Amino acid sequence: METLESELTCPICLELFEDPLLLPCAHSLCFNCAHRILVSHCATNEPVESITAFQCPTCRYVITLSQRGLEGLKRNVTLQNIIDRFQKASVSGPNSPSETRRERAFDSNSMSSCEKVLCQFCDQDPAQEAVKTCVTCEVSYCEDCLKATHPNKKPFTGHRLIEPIPDSHIRGLMCLEHEDEKVNMYCVTDDQLICALCKLVGRHRDHQVAALSERYDKLKQNLESNLTNLIKRNTELETLLAKLIQTCQHVEVNASRQETKLMEECDQLIEIIQQRRQIIGTKIKEGKVTAFLLLIASCKVEKTGSADCELQTVH
Repeated sequence: METLESELTCPICLELFEDPLLLPCAHSLCFNCAHRILVSHCATNEPVESITAFQCPTCRYVITLSQRGLEGLKRNVTLQNIIDRFQKASVSGPNSPSETRRERAFDSNSMSSCEKVLCQFCDQDPAQEAVKTCVTCEVSYCEDCLKATHPNKKPFTGHRLIEPIPDSHIRGLMCLEHEDEKVNMYCVTDDQLICALCKLVGRHRDHQVAALSERYDKLKQNLESNLTNLIKRNTELETLLAKLIQTCQHVEVNASRQETKLMEECDQLIEIIQQRRQIIGTKIKEGKVTAFLLLIASCKVEKTGSADCELQTVH
């Protein structure tokens, strides 16, 4: 057992491997120990994500990291299962490895008391404290965000909600149906994480399953595709909105021009009407004077004619 335990011991922390990574050189390393190596290589104010390579502590082989960093390395699931069974076979007791392992298997009560988990979906700053972690989504939610994202209808009713746990611990999440087994595969039928026993002897034995990495890549591709479509649609909407704004501006300018033109034409018509009125009024006055003068002249002629007639009668 001692020889086996030495083979299952991490060369960095000298403890049993926890969440072991399978390095390209075939050696293994705890995820947290690998993270500490990256942190030790960081310069002042330099983010861990900027580290692109590190050396294997066992053989000094240079491990090149992808854009996903440590998340891009494979998990040594076989080694983890051997460690779990080794701990289970150890002597039971309050300080035995199995008990220690079980205590660290994301007990929700002890976890919530020592580490505060914040909602990863909040728009608020700071984010509210999480009340549940969705194992299916691998995201922690506060009360409001949980109601908004997980309505009581399919497919969300099949999601597994547990007491909030830190995001960094979701990688080593234990199966809820088999407490000594870690989840290491994805049930496509029920849309949830399961362990090997769930597939072999549990209620998922006849269900379609997929590797976690395969499911992750597929979901990532779907999200990237949806995000690309949303960005494209958003660009189209922004272009359409810009055209609508431009059209509205043109309409306002044209309406202002037409209003100005209408007012000018109305003013011109009013001026023409006033001029016509003045001319007609003048002609009417002139016509009345002329008629009056003609009437006077006519009267004078008639009067003169009458007088001549009287003189001829007298003679």
